[in-house]
Amino acid sequence: MINLFSKMIQVGIKTSPLQGILLFVNQAIAKFFQPKWESYLYVILPHPTEAKILMLSERGSYFLPHVRVNKSIDYANFITIKSEIEPELGFSVNILYYASQDYDKLKRQICYIYVLERDASVAKFKEGDWIDLEILRNQSLKFPEHKSVLETYLTEIESGDIPELRPPWAREGWLQSAVQWIDEQLLKLNYHRLSPVECIRSCGISCVLRVNTSVGNIYLKESSKLPLFCNEPVVTAELANLFPAHIPNVLSVDTQRHWMLLADFGEPIDRNTPIKLQKDIYRLLAQIQIKSVQHIDNLLSIGCLDRRLNWLATHIDVLFNDEIALSQLQADEIKQLQTFAPYLENLCSQLTSYQIPQTLIHSDLHLGNVAFYKDSYLLFDWTDSCISHPFFDMFELFFPRPDKPFSSAMKDLQEEYLAQWTAYEPMSRLLEAWTLTKPLCALHHAVSYQHIVACLEPRAKQELSNALPHFLRELLKCTIELVEK
Repeated sequence: MINLFSKMIQVGIKTSPLQGILLFVNQAIAKFFQPKWESYLYVILPHPTEAKILMLSERGSYFLPHVRVNKSIDYANFITIKSEIEPELGFSVNILYYASQDYDKLKRQICYIYVLERDASVAKFKEGDWIDLEILRNQSLKFPEHKSVLETYLTEIESGDIPELRPPWAREGWLQSAVQWIDEQLLKLNYHRLSPVECIRSCGISCVLRVNTSVGNIYLKESSKLPLFCNEPVVTAELANLFPAHIPNVLSVDTQRHWMLLADFGEPIDRNTPIKLQKDIYRLLAQIQIKSVQHIDNLLSIGCLDRRLNWLATHIDVLFNDEIALSQLQADEIKQLQTFAPYLENLCSQLTSYQIPQTLIHSDLHLGNVAFYKDSYLLFDWTDSCISHPFFDMFELFFPRPDKPFSSAMKDLQEEYLAQWTAYEPMSRLLEAWTLTKPLCALHHAVSYQHIVACLEPRAKQELSNALPHFLRELLKCTIELVEK
């Protein structure tokens, strides 16, 4: 009740107290009556041996088996999706990948289509008809928007022509191989598996499996072999040697398949973690970066990519002349970016004049990639790690989310982080470097997404479709601000 009253007062600061209370009540009522998000999970159930899928029918129209869930579900959260799908089907399934996703913000609906691995268990599903490509093309569908997705899938299994860019974990047989490898490693470690291996998250760039063992949860992760991704198992294992209190323990690796088995390291920290704890994390990151300076040659030799400022400068023209990468921008935005290319190259040179060393950076550092386990913070998910300017890890402070604009709390995080670097430059110079870094941070991440999206198969590109234009527009915006100062 006290919190409610304080919120009313906060609203009333901009108006009269009575107006503030009325405004708050109206907002609360609107929020209460706003419809909740719904998720529709459709599944493609393939025939175990033939190029057919199982479809249900109603009034002469076919449709996929599906379940409606009264909440928004992340497309990559396979463990939740399985828990919703399996009771409806009546048997256990392995989800290979999602074939499409569609958001209707007006209706507050999300529709996903998931492809399941071929399995004889499908015979337990007593309803429906087996539909091949020819029948599909001559039948009406209850949801016509699904037709092209189903045609694509049936064409693939009929021809056996799987897209080259499809990741291994989205292909049949991968899970079986992964489980076999996990069991082999557990045997060597003298651990006992207590439950089936389950996929907890899968997307176009990585997949994570979890298994409960006699020593707790253990995780298998595979990441894509993308041009700007490191060999994560090797790099993570070395980082765990260098910073054992703050990197997950790597139990086993398969360097060829980019598999690593990680010991339990707790749950990710919530994005709403108190600022005091966030300051601890930013301070820790800076300390790891500083300590990594003496290990740069070693990290480069094991597969941590060299993306220092001189490398970044050589990729500006490549990015600004990539028509596909720039396809979501307006013509005037593209022209402005190309005009700024020489300025940004010079900015890279200016930033090197500061005595701030280029270090190990995580490149995807947010609270979702930090865990608290046994009284220590652990940083994980090092796929994007490289050697570059340390401030490039500060993208969440440089470019805060729309629902969390830059605030005094973020200012405190910035100051806490920069305070760790005063052995190299006084705070006044660090603040100068911080200002120069902002557009180059956006550029660094834009180049990352340029390469990531280019290497995803078409159906998976939508996962990250907003990231590249977001960083390009942030780059343009903050470059203009810097030029006009």
